Amino acid sequence: MAAARQRSGSATLRDVAEVAGVSPSTASRVLNGGEAPVSDELAVRVVAVADALGYVRNQAARALRGRRSGVVLIVTDPRTASVAALAAGMEEAGRASGVPVSITAVGSDADAHLQALRILRGLRPLALVVTSASFAGTDSERVLAELELIRAEGANVVFVGEHDYDYPSIRFDDVTVGRVVADHMATLGRARPAVLTAVHHPAVESRTQGFVEGLVAHGYDTTAIVVETTEVSREGGRSATARLLGRDERPDLILAGNDVLAIGALHTLSEAGLRVPEDVAVSGVDDIPIAQDVTPSLTTVSLPFVEAGRAALTLALDPAATADVHIPATLVVRSSTAG
Repeated sequence: MAAARQRSGSATLRDVAEVAGVSPSTASRVLNGGEAPVSDELAVRVVAVADALGYVRNQAARALRGRRSGVVLIVTDPRTASVAALAAGMEEAGRASGVPVSITAVGSDADAHLQALRILRGLRPLALVVTSASFAGTDSERVLAELELIRAEGANVVFVGEHDYDYPSIRFDDVTVGRVVADHMATLGRARPAVLTAVHHPAVESRTQGFVEGLVAHGYDTTAIVVETTEVSREGGRSATARLLGRDERPDLILAGNDVLAIGALHTLSEAGLRVPEDVAVSGVDDIPIAQDVTPSLTTVSLPFVEAGRAALTLALDPAATADVHIPATLVVRSSTAG
């Protein structure tokens, strides 16, 4: 019976319990939460069976299977300025179209992605909008398989940002963004460039490629460009800049993969008694609101995230859409590189 339900995609909690060899109450504690402790070995077995049977853990979601409603934005952290602007654009376009928009936050862990996607699959959304940063660093094969199930069942899937998957996307062309920054920074007459970047962050990695290509095009030797990898956070920018300052030849030019990293760099340079831009020129990307309020104000690239949110919602509601939408960016020169 459980096998038949697995084929029909309607496995129940009792089916999971039967195959896992536990009581329904134990299976419920593992899958839906409960106060009574369950051993790790037992929990792993129940989750594996639930995954194999295609059990949808959120039972409220089952009640909604008969209809489709809303577009869901999937992000890593909804508290960031760029995500907030993206969501605002989607919600604005959603109101105009009569479609509700919601946000689901997931970490970089593949299991968290899978659990969120399975719950959303049961809720039957009209479409999912996935930020590429939220997808980076996961076990993409398993997560992609779940996205394919959602798409096969009638929901559109749209990405925002750089990715290599077979889904339409809203793109900023981050390699070009990096080159635009490098073109500006190369005019400042500095000799020791450094780049702050991150792994498992497609946009920042693409911008880094553009930074390096742009600097080389202006005559910088590739071997002279120091690339420092860190986490995408202000603390990551601070610590990465501290490592740069500990080198025999400290940089006089820092190109950060986003504004958060750049602001962290500004803090470390200030603590070290270095002047910006006189001693070290610094740039970022994104033009988050605080970029113009820090001291000195930050040279950056303005990415229209609200516009991208509107475009993402429009693309998500178009079942025939297959082509990417490219959103142009604008260089904003401020005090951190002036002079």
